Amino acid sequence: MEKNDEKNWELIAGKLHGELDPEEIARFENGLEDSQNKLLYSKAQKIHQGLSEVKQFKTSSIEGSWNKINAQIRSKTIQFYAQNFLKYAAILIVAFVGGYFVNQLVNDNNQPVQYAEMEVMYGQTGHLFLFDGTEVWLNSGSKFRYPNKFNRNERNVYLEGEAFFKVVHNEKLPFKVKTAHLEVEDLGTSFNVSAYPQESSQLVVLVEGKVQLNTPQGQKMGEMVPGQIAVKTDGSSSLKIQNTNPYFYTSWKDGKVIFDGERLEDISKKIERWYNVDITFEKEDLKNYRLSGTILRNKPIDQMIMAMEMLAPINFKYEVKTNARNQIIITGK
Repeated sequence: MEKNDEKNWELIAGKLHGELDPEEIARFENGLEDSQNKLLYSKAQKIHQGLSEVKQFKTSSIEGSWNKINAQIRSKTIQFYAQNFLKYAAILIVAFVGGYFVNQLVNDNNQPVQYAEMEVMYGQTGHLFLFDGTEVWLNSGSKFRYPNKFNRNERNVYLEGEAFFKVVHNEKLPFKVKTAHLEVEDLGTSFNVSAYPQESSQLVVLVEGKVQLNTPQGQKMGEMVPGQIAVKTDGSSSLKIQNTNPYFYTSWKDGKVIFDGERLEDISKKIERWYNVDITFEKEDLKNYRLSGTILRNKPIDQMIMAMEMLAPINFKYEVKTNARNQIIITGK
């Protein structure tokens, strides 16, 4: 295994879940000659084994092993996609067909504009194209409302949650994302908006191009350039704009999330949405621990737990619930 911590983690996780190819297995075995790597692998094995042995359902009709739990989660995911396949297929088909008739739709002001709504459940992400070619990625726990066509005067969409937009620019017809406390106006750009109703701040991160930030009534509050983040706190009439690394906020759409000194309480909110679980803390001061590292979103929850325990002086206790969301309790080491 390499000395790079992230590479070590990927090899260990792959080994525990049987995902390594022959070349990776050779690198893994060679890496075990290093005592630090060997100790890390031993710890990961104990965590993985503990998850498999401890978590049991309380009813006799359901198997108790972690492998069974993971299989049921996979089954629910498959059912989700099956149930929603026609909806997503319809979105793609309508967007494709709309490409041929977009000029007619944009120029037709006599027909009333109708809105469709896409809701992404916890543990899922969504991806769609709008009529004008704009590409949208939706994060877990998000609601997105968009029109069946754009008229001559506006291109407005409505977001509750988090989304990444790659907008097809039109100088004569601005693209606007409306949230409960902000209006983000495209001036030719790619950007990320986080506006979950249960959180006290709304974030806008600009990747490329330019955006203008307005009040919900359309009054200008400020402009952003690439590499900046804007924070609007509930109850405040002003914006805080500063420089940042946009990838820390947009990597979720690529299947991983990078943390750079983020509070554990804020990270736990994201984990709750990704894995559809409830997270509580044994002690209040644990919420303020700051963490840096990378989590792969497409890996099972036990791999996430192992990664977090390697990155921070914390322990996770996973409790399976039969009639509620499963629970994670975070304790200190």
